[in-house]
Amino acid sequence: MKVSKITGLGRFGVFIDDVDFFSMSDDQWMEIGKIHLDNLVTIIRNTDLDRYTYVHWMKKWGMSRMSFEGVVKQKYSDWDKSKEPILNNTNLDDLDRKLIEAYQNIVERPHNDPASIIRVMGGRDENNKPKGMFAEGELLWHSNESGNIAGAPGVALLGLENTTKSATGFLTTVDYYENVPDSFRRELDEMVLIHNFMPGKINPGLNDEQDTLMYSNMVPHPNTEIPMVIKSPGGYTGLHYSFNTVSAIKGMSQKESDRVLKHIRDGLEIPEYTYDHWYQEDGDLCLFDNSITQHRRLGETTGRLCLRYQYDYNNLVDEPYIPYEMEPYKSQYIEKINYIIERLPNAREFKLP
Repeated sequence: MKVSKITGLGRFGVFIDDVDFFSMSDDQWMEIGKIHLDNLVTIIRNTDLDRYTYVHWMKKWGMSRMSFEGVVKQKYSDWDKSKEPILNNTNLDDLDRKLIEAYQNIVERPHNDPASIIRVMGGRDENNKPKGMFAEGELLWHSNESGNIAGAPGVALLGLENTTKSATGFLTTVDYYENVPDSFRRELDEMVLIHNFMPGKINPGLNDEQDTLMYSNMVPHPNTEIPMVIKSPGGYTGLHYSFNTVSAIKGMSQKESDRVLKHIRDGLEIPEYTYDHWYQEDGDLCLFDNSITQHRRLGETTGRLCLRYQYDYNNLVDEPYIPYEMEPYKSQYIEKINYIIERLPNAREFKLP
């Protein structure tokens, strides 16, 4: 195994080469996990992974979850999954039915494993349903579930087919946060952002079904408040500023919010803190923090298939992960993560705060 520094991403980001997933031990994989927690972005190049071995290894770091599942279960708390499929629930409203149908069409469960992976691709199937989470074309800077106070902190993206004309880009925020003047850092520490889903802001080519699914995952509730400054599972403090779901700063006028947000974005979106990974072959595995790091997609996406596993780092950390120090957001997170985990299958060993 060879580890080397990625140019850009501040002091973070590493490539790992020469990893054989079919002969690797559990200890070696957990060592890679610790390296990843320390580097926020880890790209394992030219892997021999398929969808089955991919899920097998990712589950060892933590369970998969999407906010969509928690939102649905909270809204339809009387639904008994063991007795009937949720689409048979006569209480479903039309929007949720469309959402669930779209979700079921883009998710894969290898060997019926409860761990789910999402197809990231464009195009439609023979029933004219979207094949994947996004439409063709670029994805602008974002974090998954950015407007959910209990959003999943980790993402693993496996480039499976036709990736070599495209790139996945990353942007880190820790160095920026540490290098601003002390007075402005104190302002950041007190700043609360207002998140709203804005159609076309992340993936301009979205269609109706995908737009609905994006809304449920990115910002399930309008005007969600989340602190600007949070911690990653690895203990780094940075900015939870997903450019394309943040609509304002709490307590500021729209004009002042726009000015301050642009000032911060201009300081973040520079070569020192960004890196676009142009795939040289299929099989690269991009592992990235989703709490204080953003990502995007560039290039040609026709026929491109990636698989996304969105997860917690539960098995890599010693203590329960709590991203917030500011109240009431810390208490809101604890309440929501407990609610979600208690209702997900195979979550008994999750370290709840």
